[in-house]
Amino acid sequence: MPADRLIVRFAYQRGWQVVDGSTILQTSEKKEEAFQFLVDRGARVWLQWSRTVIGGKAPPYDFAASFMQDAVGRILKTIHGKEAGTWFWTCYEGGANGKVPTKDEAVVGVERAYTRRVVKADWRAM
Repeated sequence: MPADRLIVRFAYQRGWQVVDGSTILQTSEKKEEAFQFLVDRGARVWLQWSRTVIGGKAPPYDFAASFMQDAVGRILKTIHGKEAGTWFWTCYEGGANGKVPTKDEAVVGVERAYTRRVVKADWRAM
């Protein structure tokens, strides 16, 4: 079964590589070509996740996604109200967002949206 979450990394003097564990699956000259490889196989990029820090504090259930030090998205759990327990996700570029029942689904939402955004996959039908 092919992996649905792959690493894209910059490989000095080689371009961009798509990696599954220690196996290089694709080397491309451009970042967009590497991301297109992911879209073509129905995969998403494996983003770096960390706690969101606001004013020096890290709120509970709040995480930020980055790709090569660029902030690309965020997930956070709704604590109060009728939607308490659900997770909100957003991809900063393009504004894709959603509400899902689990943290894992929120991660998938951000990673899939960012992967497709890099190659403008959702613009092709327009």
